Amino acid sequence: MRYYKRVKRREFVTGVAGVALAGAAASRDVEIPVELRGGRFFAAPRAADGRLFACWLDTDGAGFIFDSAVDTFHLPVRRSDGKARAMLPAFGSPSIPPLSTATDLVVFERSPHERADPILEGFDAQLGVTWFQARTWRFDWPHARCTMLASPLAANDANAPLQIDGGYTRIPVAVDGETLTMSLDIAASFATEARAAVATTFIPQALLDRWHRTHGDWAVKRNVGLESGMDRITVPEMRVGSATLRNVTCTTRPGDDVFDGPGLNGKLGANAFADCVVILDYRTSRLRLC
Repeated sequence: MRYYKRVKRREFVTGVAGVALAGAAASRDVEIPVELRGGRFFAAPRAADGRLFACWLDTDGAGFIFDSAVDTFHLPVRRSDGKARAMLPAFGSPSIPPLSTATDLVVFERSPHERADPILEGFDAQLGVTWFQARTWRFDWPHARCTMLASPLAANDANAPLQIDGGYTRIPVAVDGETLTMSLDIAASFATEARAAVATTFIPQALLDRWHRTHGDWAVKRNVGLESGMDRITVPEMRVGSATLRNVTCTTRPGDDVFDGPGLNGKLGANAFADCVVILDYRTSRLRLC
């Protein structure tokens, strides 16, 4: 999820397109050490010296390492196309798999304002499509588990359409007879007025306003976030393939600033899957929900 305005998705993926690393897929199921924070998954491996190296998991971003983590863990830095890049540290136990389609991540140098952003606090790196690609993943929100699966999702087990372009997902989401194109963005977040970072689903402001005019009984609240200009609507039912998602809270962003891709009507976030198990297969472009 690109929630900060000055960093564009293309800056994260420069230099890694087409790279495929050996051992990207697993020969056995691998349980990822994770925590759920505000409904969002964070990997929780330990560096070789035993310190926690927390990683925000993002299926709609390419990944980064904070400059503070580079300093704290003494990570070597190289420069490519004017950007600083660093490798993940060596892990002890518990560990996580390496990146699958890159060797390192861009270094995110936070401004003082960004260091005070609740969404950007409490972790060291973000793992995105360069970690998820070429693998099959099982996200179990009810039991707070994330597993890298050895076997791909069988065609007859998939129950929802999925397109993957350059590692980025697109899924059709049906709401009130209308089909919307959304990304699957498990990192979509907003900061509440109490400075808590929580999962959400993002939609454009015009879509929220239209739904509010058409469905006056759908609960709407204005200015729900730490930033002004963020509105919220609760959608009673969304359908993705044969799966039904109920009471999905959707939030807008000021100026729709998270929508940097063409033809995108929303970003379906982790809050939509709070009661679900999701299998996302990058190898076969197959998806199973709930």
